[in-house]
Amino acid sequence: MSRQLLTYPNVRNAKPKEKPYRLKDGDGLFLYVPPSGVQAWQFRYKINGKHQTLTLGKASVMGLAEARRRAEEARSAAADGKHLTTLKRVARAKTAADQSATFEAVAESWMAKRRPTPWSPKHAKQVRASIENHLSQLNGLPVTEINARIVAPILAKVGRSAPLMFEKVQVRLHRILDHGVVLGALERNPLPVPEPEHRKDRRHYPAVTALAELGAILKSARATDPAKGIQRAHTLAAFTAQRITEVVGAKWSEINFDDGVWTIPRTRMKRKDAARGDHQIPLPPVLLRTLKEWKEIDGEDAPLICPAPRDIKKPITPEGVEKYYRDVLGLSGKHSPHSWRAAFSTVARDAGKSDEVIKAQLDHQVGNKTDSAYDRAKRLKLRRTLLKWYEEKLIASREAA
Repeated sequence: MSRQLLTYPNVRNAKPKEKPYRLKDGDGLFLYVPPSGVQAWQFRYKINGKHQTLTLGKASVMGLAEARRRAEEARSAAADGKHLTTLKRVARAKTAADQSATFEAVAESWMAKRRPTPWSPKHAKQVRASIENHLSQLNGLPVTEINARIVAPILAKVGRSAPLMFEKVQVRLHRILDHGVVLGALERNPLPVPEPEHRKDRRHYPAVTALAELGAILKSARATDPAKGIQRAHTLAAFTAQRITEVVGAKWSEINFDDGVWTIPRTRMKRKDAARGDHQIPLPPVLLRTLKEWKEIDGEDAPLICPAPRDIKKPITPEGVEKYYRDVLGLSGKHSPHSWRAAFSTVARDAGKSDEVIKAQLDHQVGNKTDSAYDRAKRLKLRRTLLKWYEEKLIASREAA
């Protein structure tokens, strides 16, 4: 290496002239002084016998020692035959890509992409809500920085706070990062492919099915003071045995107080087959009176039966009700809002009630599709009798607890 020529006073005293000039420091490093006076450090080298110049940075922000260090790095790369300007452009492009390809940006692109089967507006809203609720911690991160170690505690929290959402969130996160690969923001997805649970496992929920214990749960819930939407969703799920995802969206317009029937649109049911028709639920007498009291409290303009605490135009979330069961009622791993379906089915079957009537109430298919639609209408009176009997059993167990 040749002797370094420049000193700090040389750099400080280098004044602009009519024409640009360079001050040599040695081994290809120069201080470039243009007429504008904006000095820059340059490294000059050869590739295939041709002179090349790499600008290292402005002298106003890069001192002599730093310029020499950068020049040494460039000198090593040039010795390997690399074109330094090209390397710099690639690095700059990568940095820009990292900054623009944040998780939030890639997630938005994934949600907006065209699919062979477009999402329904309801499903799109649910997907967006799940990402905002459970993955927002990743929003500002470049996708290139996301890895299993960063993701693991976030997914673990989902598993604790919203176990029914865990698999969906995990799969959606993986698909977002797959989309990042398609966009060119990632070379590969850094996360392992989620292992799908067996279908029968997804349907299994721990459930209390003994009447005495069910009464104790109802009595314990009565002693608490949750948000209005949570308390109502709990009551509807317990006494009608409907899925909590179907319960939380209940609207006052769906209740026919004269006939004592709650009609859930087929679009909100788990089974979307239009041929099955809307799901009609006969309301047992005590629940019907309770609904009338709720309606009187809410007034004529209230749209939802189970509103969110801070916005009456939005429903409470299923996760909110599940959290209430876990944290307030202490039922984690024992009983969830969905478990009332198993409780209803078990109590009714143990009492010798009709299996077909029970299935019709749970919106399980009875016979073929045509028979199923017919049976639900035909068995409405039978289901009303069954739910009245079940309501009496639950209330008696609650009072005896």
